[in-house]
Amino acid sequence: MKNLPNILTIFRIVTLPILILLILSPDLNLNFYALLLFIAISASDFFDGYFARMMNVESSFGKMLDPIADKLFIIIVIICLMIKGSIDSLSLIPGFLIISREIFVSGLREYFASKSKNLVINVSFLGKIKTAVQMMSLLLILLATITSQFNNQVLNCGIAILWIAMILSVISGYQYYKSATN
Repeated sequence: MKNLPNILTIFRIVTLPILILLILSPDLNLNFYALLLFIAISASDFFDGYFARMMNVESSFGKMLDPIADKLFIIIVIICLMIKGSIDSLSLIPGFLIISREIFVSGLREYFASKSKNLVINVSFLGKIKTAVQMMSLLLILLATITSQFNNQVLNCGIAILWIAMILSVISGYQYYKSATN
């Protein structure tokens, strides 16, 4: 556990309560810090995998914890933005579908891991793209909450990308299901 990639993964998890408080704060200064922390957490998601491969320190612990950290991060930010009202109305549809997909894939991994010790459901390329699109969408939605100029345009762009993330989420969730059941 004492390697840089695992430390970055743990960083993503332990900073989530701070991110929640910063996003939900009515103070725009704290919302700005939420945006910065969101960027740091997103970057740590990229760098934990990069360093694990570069340093050749991929571990079972990291392979188990990384997807959990990713899912917690995405789900928590979506829920916070729903509470804040940034994601509302019809935009709740992609929010709830993304959350449902994340929980479904986690359950699927757990179920098949308990049935077969040899079955490993690796993260697909589409799954990585989906995560990047989700993060871009949420970044724009967070940015819209702190900008006074062009905030509607930034928010609308973030919401449009959230819909794209939903489509990618459903497709990659189906791919995980198919790969696990074949």
